[in-house]
Amino acid sequence: MNRPNRLNIYSAKGNLPSSTRRRCIIAASCCFSIFLILLIFNRILQQLSLTSSNEIREKKCRLKQAIQSGECQLFSHRSYYNAKTDDCRTALEQLKRIGVHHLDLDLVLTTTDKDDGIASNTLIVAHPMEYKHTTPTYSPCGNTPFNEMINLLKTVYNDNFFISMEPKAAWRQTTQELNDVALIHPPSRILEKLLELIEFNELAGHCAAIVELNYQLKDEAELHRQEELLRRITQHCQLFKGIRLSDDVDKLHHDVEEYDAIMPTIELHSRHPRNVEGKVMQQELWSKSIVWVVDNEVDLEFAADVSPRGIVSNTPQEIVRILEGWCQ
Repeated sequence: MNRPNRLNIYSAKGNLPSSTRRRCIIAASCCFSIFLILLIFNRILQQLSLTSSNEIREKKCRLKQAIQSGECQLFSHRSYYNAKTDDCRTALEQLKRIGVHHLDLDLVLTTTDKDDGIASNTLIVAHPMEYKHTTPTYSPCGNTPFNEMINLLKTVYNDNFFISMEPKAAWRQTTQELNDVALIHPPSRILEKLLELIEFNELAGHCAAIVELNYQLKDEAELHRQEELLRRITQHCQLFKGIRLSDDVDKLHHDVEEYDAIMPTIELHSRHPRNVEGKVMQQELWSKSIVWVVDNEVDLEFAADVSPRGIVSNTPQEIVRILEGWCQ
């Protein structure tokens, strides 16, 4: 008896399967394999999505807890609150009610006597655009003399406040700076006035100066004056460094050691839509950071992702409201 052809198991009649039937079998097998792969892949994606969602929630909860405990500080930028008031004391009282005791202030040294009675060479709390009256929006404490601002802070907060201060001047000695009435002063002049008023108002422990000296300055005498004044200021105040999106973040690790904190823009977050160059700042630097300016929930989520030391906002009331809705 002849032994059956082993291939006959594929055919009821003992003949080889047709090419069409073979292709159908192969196609069905492939489809089933693809279905299984897609099913497994979908399960993996679901698990990753769930893990990612949990991680995001954990980071948001961690930021909320850090702000509520004071581990992460919420700063009001230039005394903004969200309230429609142009009265400085009222704005400070509103900030205190929502638990904001930290303010981030710009400082300008006046060049001429102003119509409102402020004399020349007076240090005032103001953004350069506020000082020049070229902005449609003014902060409640805009163009307030520094001494008056400190008196208001002490009245409202009973010494339980902290201010970071950025003195505006011709730090780079560019033509644009020297032609700007709000920046025209050499930095040593505004640093000298700032030191005088820090000591006069006994602000030790309540302040930080946001200053970065320009070591490319050709005027060596001016640079030496700046160094000495800053040294004396930091005997009373912490030293912060501002970081903009245009800065070279690759060099930051070596440049920030002398600072108590750095202040990078939130736009340096790797996923921020304005970070088109894809700049990446190391996590250890974010943990030393007070980020600015965070005014909405998207940017607040970016902040939660990097766990900063502090957050500067033009809308602190809105930030508090958003945080209240997290992790209930």
